[in-house]
Amino acid sequence: MGSGVTVMKHSEMEDWPIIGVVVVADINKCPAGFTTIDRTYDRTEEADLWRDGLFGRRVCRYLCVQRSAPQPGREVLVDISIITEKEQVPAGFTTLELTHDTREKATKKKVICVRWMNASITTSALSELIFMGRGSKKPPQGYTLVGELNNLMLCYKMSPIKTVSAISSHNSVESSLNNMSNLSNNLPYALHPATTQGYTQGQSAPYTQGQSAPYTQGHSAPYPVPRQLSHAFGPPERGYTSLGVTVAPLSGVPWQLSSKLQALSSLKQIQIPTIRYKSYKDIENEYCYQFDVERTAKANSG
Repeated sequence: MGSGVTVMKHSEMEDWPIIGVVVVADINKCPAGFTTIDRTYDRTEEADLWRDGLFGRRVCRYLCVQRSAPQPGREVLVDISIITEKEQVPAGFTTLELTHDTREKATKKKVICVRWMNASITTSALSELIFMGRGSKKPPQGYTLVGELNNLMLCYKMSPIKTVSAISSHNSVESSLNNMSNLSNNLPYALHPATTQGYTQGQSAPYTQGQSAPYTQGHSAPYPVPRQLSHAFGPPERGYTSLGVTVAPLSGVPWQLSSKLQALSSLKQIQIPTIRYKSYKDIENEYCYQFDVERTAKANSG
């Protein structure tokens, strides 16, 4: 506390936009700051984008993504597509043709296309990419199906862009509310007492018969007036006991509307003038100026 460090929750980091996508041949060569998608969504299969090598050296390909809070001038992933090698790359997209670590062909028969956009001109971006295994046709809730790649179904999740300042502000408000909740446990009264009996305007808090009468409006008590506390707008019945009499925290405080607020009632008597409707033609006739005098003067001076 007080260090000025913003702590991000894991769920909030998952909603950060994807700012980098690469394909690697070696699962151990994932770039720093990236996360390797090495398993399917249900964790039952390996998410190998090549998956062959029945004879000889096995060839592997894995997709890696990087997430981060959007920064000014930084691009975020806004769309992804899968096409065949013979299809034309969609407008505005770039391709993942080579692996990041070995500069070899990234995928076989099909090509992954990605589209980037500056974070300042979009309100949403892709925040997660997943693969589903064989036989999966329906994506999980909140995900969109992209297409098939080597018997794996690629899906993405779109999320609204959250800035660091917005997350920090949310955490600050949440922390303040928690602090208020902890504070209320230490107070002699509740922050939100139940209203069971109200005060009438101009009256003080009720008092028990036989005790001293409350002070009149405009006079303050030199000491708390013994009385029972109401459950109206103030704290509940939790004061302190002196000489066998319960003293309320708000004893002697009159409950009435301020004279400044009472003066606002005079505003109700203001008459708002009726504004006559004017058509475009009416406005033209009333305010149109042709500059005839100026044109004549200019012609004569020439």
